[in-house]
Amino acid sequence: MPIQRYWILTARKLNGEATPEELSELAALSAQQEEEQRTAAALEQIWQQETPGISVTEEQRLLALLETHIPELAETPSNVPFPRRRYLTLTATVLTLLITIGYFFFAHPHKKNGIHEIVASRGTRSQVTLPDGTLVWLNAGSKLVYNDEYGVHRRFLQLEGEACFDVARQADIPFEIQVKDATIKVLGTVFNVRAYRDEPNIETSLISGSVQLEYQQEDALHKALVKPGQKITLIRREGTAIFTARWDSLWHNQQQAVTEIAWKDNTLSFDKEKFSSLATRLERWYNITVVFEQPQLKALEFSGSIKGEQMNEVMTVLSRSSGQFSWHYNQASRVLKISTK
Repeated sequence: MPIQRYWILTARKLNGEATPEELSELAALSAQQEEEQRTAAALEQIWQQETPGISVTEEQRLLALLETHIPELAETPSNVPFPRRRYLTLTATVLTLLITIGYFFFAHPHKKNGIHEIVASRGTRSQVTLPDGTLVWLNAGSKLVYNDEYGVHRRFLQLEGEACFDVARQADIPFEIQVKDATIKVLGTVFNVRAYRDEPNIETSLISGSVQLEYQQEDALHKALVKPGQKITLIRREGTAIFTARWDSLWHNQQQAVTEIAWKDNTLSFDKEKFSSLATRLERWYNITVVFEQPQLKALEFSGSIKGEQMNEVMTVLSRSSGQFSWHYNQASRVLKISTK
């Protein structure tokens, strides 16, 4: 039923777990559900308020309600008069919404003990405005953390994953991001940071303004100033917190699209990227597991960009452009297998 689907998608959106396809579906359903839009807007305001956490026992109780009691309410006997059946169905829909929202709301609070966490799970991306007006786009599989002191005397964030920042300029309050074993300091700028836990290197790409990176070199702490149009990759020495830096140019002219920040506009962009690296991004982007049947396929390289496409469409484009592999996706296990033709 569309109304039930509408509330399920609304719950996923509020929790930051809706995929781009689900957000498009929700927008289409919203155009048909004027009353529900007003209710959803009110729920979104409530969602932004501070809430306490709950115990594991309470979390399990909420899940049990969602998985057992609600389906029984929705399955009303056919001999019940239509108005009564309609009432029970709507009741079940509202209860489903409240328990679904309640579970996500209490089991995944946005604030814990003065610590704020913004999470973009695998298969999702998030956009948020920080208290100082800084805009942040968070890529799939990423987490941003800050505390109640943010914006008082300093603006300090911890990032795990990838994010693009449009920093509000406040010359008297420094802006710092801690990423693994490096620190990024800015005053006001637009830049992208990639520092996933399962990737050894750290990438910073500067669009405008200026940023300074602090990281450990062989003999001492080093500070590197990045200029607009530059990308610095900190290459980690295996098993250490010591880096060497590699510098690259983001563009040859100002009109050229920047591959490093294309993801925030729902675009997969790649420039001579190995299939192994692209597969890692696809895993986060679509919340899947990629398996290469033949290891040599990992060395294939791709260049191009694909905007707002579903996973099967992306793989069809890649397979046709390469001509060297075929693919099969198991939707139940969410495993994508790549093999030679």
